[in-house]
Amino acid sequence: MAEVKPPPFTLPPAGFWWRSLAFLADFIPLIVIGLFIAGQLANDEQAAARAKSDQYQERLLKLYEQALTQPSSRAQSTLMNTLLHPAEDDIQAYVDWHVYQGEVCFFVMLLGLFFQEWLWRGQTLGKRIFNLRTVDHATQAPPTLMACLLRSFWKAAFVTLYNPLTIVIGLVNFHVPLFRYDRRSWHDMLSRTYVIDAKQSLPPPA
Repeated sequence: MAEVKPPPFTLPPAGFWWRSLAFLADFIPLIVIGLFIAGQLANDEQAAARAKSDQYQERLLKLYEQALTQPSSRAQSTLMNTLLHPAEDDIQAYVDWHVYQGEVCFFVMLLGLFFQEWLWRGQTLGKRIFNLRTVDHATQAPPTLMACLLRSFWKAAFVTLYNPLTIVIGLVNFHVPLFRYDRRSWHDMLSRTYVIDAKQSLPPPA
């Protein structure tokens, strides 16, 4: 008679807020590195867009401070007009620079998250700090290379690409675990993984 093996032990999912804190611990250093690299790799055209974008933001800040410290109808009108009717070249410079920054940050975050989760068998810096781990949804084994790549691609796209659609999808994806018993986001379902509390990675003693 063939031996009947019990189904794999299902580990409880990690809490939403612990996952969120772990993501922030991953996101902040990688985005800082990405912004630094973007500044170092910028060509003359991108550097000019950055300078013009910075000038526009500084001008807005000065107008805002003036409207607060020296309130008058003229100061408020100037501020509103600059906000609502910016010069076309200012907007173009702002968009060009931030799109470029987003693209560089996308690749930095994609590679950073992928190599961490793959080499550390389901963990990243943030998951190590908060004692979490990504596992296969069916077997609770460490995620495969493709699963790590899919997870990293979608997370990087949601938070770095300067596009209204990805921003909206990312915000919805972030809140999806609140409405699911297994606390899985869309990138978890796409990669057939979920996040567990690493302290509970072993079944309780019989």
